[in-house]
Amino acid sequence: MNNEITIQKLTEAVQLTRYQVEAWISRGHFKPENPVESGKARVFTLRDAIALGAMAAFVRLGFQASDAGSQISVGLHGYKDDRALFVICEGPIRLADVPNAAYVEPDMAAPFSKIIRASQLTNLLTDPEITSFAVVDLNTIEERIQRALAAD
Repeated sequence: MNNEITIQKLTEAVQLTRYQVEAWISRGHFKPENPVESGKARVFTLRDAIALGAMAAFVRLGFQASDAGSQISVGLHGYKDDRALFVICEGPIRLADVPNAAYVEPDMAAPFSKIIRASQLTNLLTDPEITSFAVVDLNTIEERIQRALAAD
């Protein structure tokens, strides 16, 4: 598979319209890896597609594009030994990912995000400090994108 993805392939792979992708870029909600070159079509990467696919999934769950976009960066990664889940949570922000770590608890709950192994999902369910969360499976998004791109 070619590492360069056109806007047409990208929109098909992440199930968005061209207008949505261009609007999110122009509004600063999504920043692709490659800069746009004057007079040339923008080229996207697989990393762009996965990040944009995750953002689209959160928007379909009811998040605003600006809120989802502020949590997601290009270069999301996975795990070789488990499925990768991208989680946007609300609750205190831990300074380290270990039990009893110091945390910052803002006056108003602020969302934060992290990538966890699927096997760690129960930790979110049982964490009394997490007041709410939404989860997107990055492996499923990547698999869907790979299938869409391979179909061409």
